[in-house]
Amino acid sequence: MQLTVNELTLVSSAVAVVAIVGGYLGVRSANNTAVAIARDERAARRRSELDSQKRVTYSSFLAALSELADDQIQLDIATRQRQTKKDELWLRAANSARIANDGLANLCLVAPESIRALANTAFSHALKASDSDITTLAEEGEELADMMRNDLEPE
Repeated sequence: MQLTVNELTLVSSAVAVVAIVGGYLGVRSANNTAVAIARDERAARRRSELDSQKRVTYSSFLAALSELADDQIQLDIATRQRQTKKDELWLRAANSARIANDGLANLCLVAPESIRALANTAFSHALKASDSDITTLAEEGEELADMMRNDLEPE
C-alpha cells in the first residue's frame, strides 16, 4: 500500500493538530493548577496576617484593660479614704480608660462576636471597678484571654 502525497500531508497535519490540542490542554491544566496554588497561598497569608493582627490587638487590649482596672481600683480607694492624690489618680484612670477604649475599638475590628461581647462587658466592669471587684475582674480577664487563645488556635 502506497500513500499519496496528499494523504501523507493529511496525516502529518492531523498529528500536528493532535499535538497542538494536547499542548493547549496541558498548558491550560498547568495554569489552572498554578492559579489554585496561588489562591491558596494568598488565603493562607491573609489568615496568617489576620492572626498576627489579632495577637497584637488581643494582647494590647488585655494589658490596657488590666491597667484600667488597677487605676480605677486605686482611684476608688483614694476617693473613699479622701486621699490628697485623688486628682492625679483620676487623670491616670481617665487616660487608662481612653487607651482601653481605643483597644476595644481595635478589637471590635478583628474579633468574633463572642469575644467582642465579653470584651465590652469586661471594659464596662473595669470602668466601675472597686477593690471588692478584684476576683470578678480577674475571672472575666481569664475567660476573655481563654476565648482569645481559642480564637487563635488553628482549626
